[in-house]
Amino acid sequence: MTCLYLPPVPASVGAARRWAALLLPDDVRDDVVLVLSELLTNAVTHATGAPGAGAGAAGGGEEIEVEVVVDPGGGHVALAVTDPSDQPLPPAPATVAAGADHGRGLLLLDALAQDHGWTPRAKGKSVWALFRRPRVPNWDGRGGVRGPAVVRAGCAGA
Repeated sequence: MTCLYLPPVPASVGAARRWAALLLPDDVRDDVVLVLSELLTNAVTHATGAPGAGAGAAGGGEEIEVEVVVDPGGGHVALAVTDPSDQPLPPAPATVAAGADHGRGLLLLDALAQDHGWTPRAKGKSVWALFRRPRVPNWDGRGGVRGPAVVRAGCAGA
């Protein structure tokens, strides 16, 4: 498990993408980095009191935690973004207008991750995604771990 703590500012998204790209296997790197970018952008925009944040936003200043778990057996990669908001993850919209500037993040999450969800935390919530990798020759295939089991208590154990 590898963790990164970031301030809730837009520049954190690019920093997290660069950090994660160094950790991830080639076969899932692009998908995981794209989903990370979307989840972190949502956390910065909606969960920290940034302009346009919805009701229940926690207010700025609290760090956002990014956790990446690469299964040593090669079977999966788990990603979690924890923010200070206790607001549940909304359902993904069925469609987004072609000219819309935003609104596709949860659609991308649905399309790219094999499993995903959110888990309440003592201070906020963690949005997680699980990416299964192609079968690795020495992996026994019995590591059928689902997202919440992989993304246990977070980096700080909260």
